[in-house]
Amino acid sequence: MTMDTRAPALYVSSRTWAAPSPRGSLAPLGGAHADAATADWAAVATRLRERFGPVPVRLVLSSRLCRFVALPWLSSCWHAGAIRAYVEAAFAEAAQATPATHRIEIDWPGYGEPILAVAYPRALVDAVSAGLLGQSLVLAGIESSIGPVLRRHGGTLGAGANLLAYAEDDGIAALGFEDGRVVQVETLAGEGHGLDDVGVWSARRRIAYSDDRALRWLGTTPAPVRFAGNTLAVAGAAYASPGQALVEDGR
Repeated sequence: MTMDTRAPALYVSSRTWAAPSPRGSLAPLGGAHADAATADWAAVATRLRERFGPVPVRLVLSSRLCRFVALPWLSSCWHAGAIRAYVEAAFAEAAQATPATHRIEIDWPGYGEPILAVAYPRALVDAVSAGLLGQSLVLAGIESSIGPVLRRHGGTLGAGANLLAYAEDDGIAALGFEDGRVVQVETLAGEGHGLDDVGVWSARRRIAYSDDRALRWLGTTPAPVRFAGNTLAVAGAAYASPGQALVEDGR
């Protein structure tokens, strides 16, 4: 078997996993599972080791697996301890995530700027890490799918209010921006009902923004029928899954 020795990213959603070869040198690895927390990560690690060798692996979790808070700056939160307490209280109240159940990481802002934080489920991260260690693979870092999106597209949206939405393997994520900073993170299932139906959600988003040009869909899949904004191209041509497209586009 041909081996690609460059460090891979392992994308995990609630339904699938994918490990694209860097720069598309080989066909992507991938598979499906019923529950990410109980999937056979030892078997996945074996395939990664066979393909990439003993290299560090970066874990990218779908937005549906994570929890997010985007908080306004408070004058009382001017040092790290106060900001962390502020973030942890917000997670405990609104997102049902605590330091015991989730690994909470903060995107430390500049003074006065919005505070963005992500909570990664500890059970899943520990399960993936244990599977990798069984094949002498090191978990080099963890991020949500918004990481690749922000690296590739976050600085291109311009001033004012903007929305950047995209499909993943297990749903849809949408990032609300104010002058280039994330102020809201929404996630919804691809087969939502009622107010969470993708078409209904798209219509609500259109009402929330005065100009359709402020709405952008990242082209991992075709935009929802009722999505009014522009589609942004992702790097490359064809992908096995939306998750693979996100990882490849944000390298």
